Amino acid sequence: MPELPEVETLRRALAQELEGQKLRALHIYESRLLQNASERALRRALIGHRVRAVRRRAKFLLFDFGEYTAILHLRMTGWPTLRPIKDPRLVLEFTRNKRLFLSDTRRLATLHLVPSADAEKLPPLAELGIEPFQPSYTFENFWAILQSKQEIKRVLLDQRKIAGLGNIYACEALFASKIHPKRPANTLSEDEARRLFTQIKRILARAIAEQGTSVRTYRALTGEPGNFQNFLRVYDRAGEPCVRCRAKIVRIEQGGRGTYLCPRCQH
Repeated sequence: MPELPEVETLRRALAQELEGQKLRALHIYESRLLQNASERALRRALIGHRVRAVRRRAKFLLFDFGEYTAILHLRMTGWPTLRPIKDPRLVLEFTRNKRLFLSDTRRLATLHLVPSADAEKLPPLAELGIEPFQPSYTFENFWAILQSKQEIKRVLLDQRKIAGLGNIYACEALFASKIHPKRPANTLSEDEARRLFTQIKRILARAIAEQGTSVRTYRALTGEPGNFQNFLRVYDRAGEPCVRCRAKIVRIEQGGRGTYLCPRCQH
C-alpha cells in the first residue's frame, strides 16, 4: 500500500506534469471507483478546467481544478501513470497530449468530487490525525496521542491519530527508536517518545528523497521503482541478521498485519 513517501513522490511528479494543463476528456471504466458523484457530474465539473495544483493529505491525492477538487485514494494497489496500460480504471486526457491512467489490480482505489472550499471537510480527510511535515506534528500533540494503553505500533497505524504512516515506516521507525512494537504506548518515556517522534520524520524524509519504497506493486509515475527498499532495516527481512546486533529479524502478527523487529534491540 502506498504510504506518505510514495504518495508524496507521485504528487511531486504529477504536479510537474499536470499543473496548468486543461482537462479535455475523462473516461471511467468502473463505476464503483466513484464514491459520491456520477461520471456525468465529474465531466461537467472538471472538463475544460485547468489543474491549479496537485496536493496531498496523508495518503490522498487532491487534484484542484479551481471550483472543484477530485480526491483520489490509491489504497492497496492504485497507481497513476502517464504510460498506457491494460485495463485502466480511469483515464484523464489533458492538453499537450498528456494522458493519466489509473492502474489498480485489486480495484480498491476511490475517487471523490467535492467543492474545493470543502475538500478538507470530506469525512475521510476530516477524520485524519496529525501529519509529519505539517504544523500539527508537534511533540506536544504526539505525546498526547501516546497516552494510551494501545500497542504503540497500532497507534502509529491509526490514521485518525497520526496520518500517513503505514506498515513499512512504522516498523522502520520503531526499530530506529529501539522500541518494541507491542509495548503499550503510554509506557514510553519522554526520551523514547522524542526519539520516535524524530525518527518518524527522518525516515519519511529519507524515503521521499529515495522516491519511495518498492517491495511489491508501488512504482513512480514513470513506472520506475523507488529506491528506499535498499535501505530497509527490518521490514520484509525476517530471518536476516540485524544490522546492529546480528540477531535474526523476526516477523510477528499484529492486528492481522506482519510486524518486523529485532528481538534483541527492541524492548
